[in-house]
Amino acid sequence: MTETQLSEQLGLTKAAVGYHLHLLMDAGLINIDKVEAEEHGILQKFYTPIASLLIIDPVHIPEAAQRYFIRTQIEHLMGMFSVFQLYHHVSEVSSRTLEKLAIAMLEQLKIVGQKHMKDMTRGDAESLRVKIYAEALANLTKQKEWRSLFQE
Repeated sequence: MTETQLSEQLGLTKAAVGYHLHLLMDAGLINIDKVEAEEHGILQKFYTPIASLLIIDPVHIPEAAQRYFIRTQIEHLMGMFSVFQLYHHVSEVSSRTLEKLAIAMLEQLKIVGQKHMKDMTRGDAESLRVKIYAEALANLTKQKEWRSLFQE
């Protein structure tokens, strides 16, 4: 996607998107896939991620971004709960417990992701994502702290 396409999709200014694209480039997380000239001679750069799958280490999440990652992880967990028909258990759980569960899930994703690091270079990224999430969730269900939440 181009800087313009990203800014429109994210609802951010081009300047904000450009700033973050430069940070991502400097960190080696994205690259420029192609460059095309528009009719007025302006060059449009198309950015793509380096990795097909990115797992965030919860220990290294900047404080300003922690709420976003925890909220996103809670949304993923809620989706998994509804798939496994565990949603009625979640309604009885406090928001603080859900936050702790989200952090525990991020930690499991890191562990399982490291285990499958060699698999990340081949195959379908979506299949790998499902495999890693399923294994991380299975690990959580075995932990004493979370076992009761996953039992019927």
